[in-house]
Amino acid sequence: MPHFLLDKRLLNVTVTEELLVSLNTLFESRWHQALKKEENKPDKDNFLLSYVIRFDEKGYKVFSIEELLKHFNEGKKIERIICTLESFESIKTNRQNGSVVEIRLDSQDQNSCFLTISSNDNSWVDTSYSEFTNAIFSHKNFNGIARNEWTSLLIQIFGVSLGFLLSLWAATKISPSLNVENSFIISFLFFLLIFSNTWTYLNRKLFEWINRLFPNLKFYRPQKDRLHWLIQATIGGISSVLALYILNLLFTYLKNIVEQLSK
Repeated sequence: MPHFLLDKRLLNVTVTEELLVSLNTLFESRWHQALKKEENKPDKDNFLLSYVIRFDEKGYKVFSIEELLKHFNEGKKIERIICTLESFESIKTNRQNGSVVEIRLDSQDQNSCFLTISSNDNSWVDTSYSEFTNAIFSHKNFNGIARNEWTSLLIQIFGVSLGFLLSLWAATKISPSLNVENSFIISFLFFLLIFSNTWTYLNRKLFEWINRLFPNLKFYRPQKDRLHWLIQATIGGISSVLALYILNLLFTYLKNIVEQLSK
């Protein structure tokens, strides 16, 4: 296997035509730099630069940035792009030897988004890693804010608080109609149990919706995707205002219930 390997998971990246052109320039630069280090000065065919793009449930493998951009701009929904610069030695040995730079950009599975570089040349690996990470992360977005652990905690607190207050409200409405001892407590626990089981499902669906609206990796074409970003910004603003408004109503209602129970 190659003696040196560096890899990095790619988080919160917006992939544009500009970024793809920039990556292509870096691939060509790394290609020529690798060839200069060869003792016998082999021709350029000792490396292969290729792109795999999948969109609209179709996949293509192309060998030029022009072909890649053509598919990138014509697709309705871009699912995945894999950029690979690989030496023929690596291809022949199934990557057991030789040099490889691979960038996996996947909008469907954030765990598959990786930059991987391997070679027997340590300096080539280090330089390639530095250049590609700088290019990719110059296109970072802020979607991670909506998917971090603090957001998860706030949603969980909001959901539990909502369930508690809804259970209180339902118990105050239903308990007077029940001719049993401790009807309020029984009603409250019943509705709280129902909500706790429902919240498990709703919480999962809510995070799926957040991940779709604020993806880890987004393929962005201005003419086609501008509406998505406008919707994203609008929903984000409305959600923040609505959440604060609902919290204010809930805490006001909780205060009233507590005051009634304490009488």
